[in-house]
Amino acid sequence: MLDKLDQIILLNDFYGPLLTMRQQEVLNLYYEQDWSLSEIASQYNITRQAVYDLVKRSERLLQDYEQRLHLVKRFQDTQAQIEEVYRLLDNADIGQDTIDRAVEILRHISDSI
Repeated sequence: MLDKLDQIILLNDFYGPLLTMRQQEVLNLYYEQDWSLSEIASQYNITRQAVYDLVKRSERLLQDYEQRLHLVKRFQDTQAQIEEVYRLLDNADIGQDTIDRAVEILRHISDSI
């Protein structure tokens, strides 16, 4: 499981363009540039509370998009399947069963894209 920082950054990578420019900028400063709420407030001439509210509202929007669209979950599932294919094919004594399983996983990935 991802920690909150990684989760918000990943959600922002997928759904950030659906947010307003201000929401995108504030999330970037807060999560990716590690600015404090006070620093962001000073940058935008707003209160620290307004920045906090903007961050929380933006986080909720990103989480809501994921609950509706599941793009991050599908991406993570696909990544796990690809890792399984690598693991299967990295084995020194690859048999036909292993190759068949790898092909099955790759077909599943291809069908879900």
